[in-house]
Order: sequence, then C-alpha cells, then structure tokens
Amino acid sequence: MTNESRKSQLDDATFGAPDPAEGGLVERLLDAAGSGPEIPEGGAERVKAAIRSSWQEEVAINARQRRQLWAGGLAAAAALVIAVVLVPRLQRDSAPTGRTAITVAVIDGGLEVTPPGATARFLGSGDAGWVVPDGSLVRTRPGQRASMWLAGGQSLRVDDETVARLDSERSISLDSGAVYISSAGGIESGVEVRTAFGTATDIGTQFEVRFENDSLDVSVREGLVSLARGSDEYQIADGIRFSVDAAGAVATTPVLTYDRVWDWCQSIAPAFEIEGRSALAFLDWVSVETGLSVRFADASVEKLAATTLLHGTITGLKPAESPSAVLPTCGLTAIEETGVLVVRRIDPEHQRP
Repeated sequence: MTNESRKSQLDDATFGAPDPAEGGLVERLLDAAGSGPEIPEGGAERVKAAIRSSWQEEVAINARQRRQLWAGGLAAAAALVIAVVLVPRLQRDSAPTGRTAITVAVIDGGLEVTPPGATARFLGSGDAGWVVPDGSLVRTRPGQRASMWLAGGQSLRVDDETVARLDSERSISLDSGAVYISSAGGIESGVEVRTAFGTATDIGTQFEVRFENDSLDVSVREGLVSLARGSDEYQIADGIRFSVDAAGAVATTPVLTYDRVWDWCQSIAPAFEIEGRSALAFLDWVSVETGLSVRFADASVEKLAATTLLHGTITGLKPAESPSAVLPTCGLTAIEETGVLVVRRIDPEHQRP
C-alpha cells in the first residue's frame, strides 16, 4: 500500500475532512514509517490516540508562527511609566498556572453562583480569586460578564444573559447564552461544553459556544474544536463558525480572529501579570487576546522585545489598549493595521525630551 493511499485512509478514518494544520504531521509520520501493510479494522483509532498529542503541539507551534511575521511600519503610542531591564538572552516565557480549582478572575457587573446544595451567592468586582465549587450553577444578567481560571490554566469567559453549570474544571453544561474557552497558556486542553444540541470539545484552541434562540453556534478563533452531535462528529477549524438549528440544519460561515464578535471576550480578559515578564511574552498575550498577528520591523526589534523585562502593572487596561502604554517604555512603538500589530523601534527624533 502506498503512503498516499495510507494517508488518505488515515485522514478519512480519524480526523474527517483534511485540515492544513494536521496534514504536515501525518505526512511526515508516514514518510518516516515507509510502506507498510493495510491498516487493520479499528487500527485508525489507536493511531489517532497515539499521534494526537504530537499533533496538538504542532498546531500550537503553527499558531505562534502565524502570529510572528516580519514587516515594516510606522507608529505612535502613549507611555505609561513601567521600568524595564535588559537581560542577555532570548527567551519566550510563560507564567505557571499554580491552580487546583476554578477561580474567579474578572467580574464586570456581577456574577451569580449557586454551589451544589447551597443558596445563590452574588459576586462583584472585588471577589476576584473566589473559588467556584464543582457543580455550581453560574448566571449573568444583562450587562454582566465574568471570567474564571480553570484548574488546567484555561480561561473561561461568560457572556451576559448566560446560564451554565460548571460540572468540573473540564466540563461545562451551557443552558443558554455564550461561553468562551481559551486554552492559550494553559497546560491542558480537552475542555468540553455540553448543550442540548451537541457537545463541543477543544483540542488546544480558543472558541465560543453560543446556545440561544433554538440554535447552536460554535465559533473557532484558533486551533480545532470537535463537535459531537448524536452519532455525528464534526471537526471545526479556526476561522469557521459552525451553526446547527433545532431541525438539524447545518451551516458554516467565516469569522476572522480579530472580528468585533470577539470584543466581549477581550473586555473581561484576565490581566497579564507583566512583572518580570519579557516584552515578547506581553506581545504574545496581546496577539492571543486581540486576534492580531504581530509583525516586527526586523530581527533586532524582536530581540529587543525578547530581552526586555517589564516591571509594574497594566491592571485596568484592555489588551487592545495596553501596547500603547507598555511598548514605549521598551523603546518600541506599534500601530494596528488590518489584522496586524506592527512593532518597530521609536524614532529618536519623535521622542519627547
């Protein structure tokens, strides 16, 4: 059996429709293995389980590579006083999660939490860090939104007019409204969102599940989401909104990573702790939260971002607002173009004395 026919059989049996992010990995695995026998009955599932972790890692690497492009540009930004220190090495750092339970990150307007067997508790903006017990019912009213950290480091965000049960740190039952899951920076994926119309499971991604008006919409911002609906299973790639109604009619539409539909998620994004972190890590966070690609004018600009450590805080600033406050303290500036944040050095002639 040829590698090409084996690849086709493997694609069809394990992942459904071919996806560009996974194709490269499958191709290299088959090339390394050489020709071989027919895949036996049930063998596809064993292969799927064996390569999934490698494939997830490749998707994450590809996502980062898509965000880091080279280009030129001009910019201007307002400065916030934050001390910076140069360190003699390139690094891409990440903060440890250190969490063992679901905890409140940001509350905008209010959040109602009803633990199992207990009465409802109404939380406000001052209740960050409050632990939400497994099995709790959470509810937001009009104009209220909240975000929480899951134990695996994923960010869960709840839109207004939403009712959901947090069955565990890996499983959420959505009765109505919308939730957003961001696995970026988390140590695990595999969070599932259950609805009456199907169950969506993330495979290292950012996605929204919206269940209202007898319709289920799953919008994937980055990565891949699996949607199980009865005996059917769909693989939804990034840039796609998958919709299904009560009659079972299915439709797909495109959605950009920086579309305004994601604004509500950014509005309650947990603050990035900049203390001791590199400017490059900060820009990675901005890219994840805004959906904008980051372009550096040249390699020296990226090196400066990677070797500059930040001190202070950006609490209260939304991700889209923060570059204009942080980057000038590093000698950098940025401007947003269509889907891109262009980063370059500040022209000394335009700096204030």
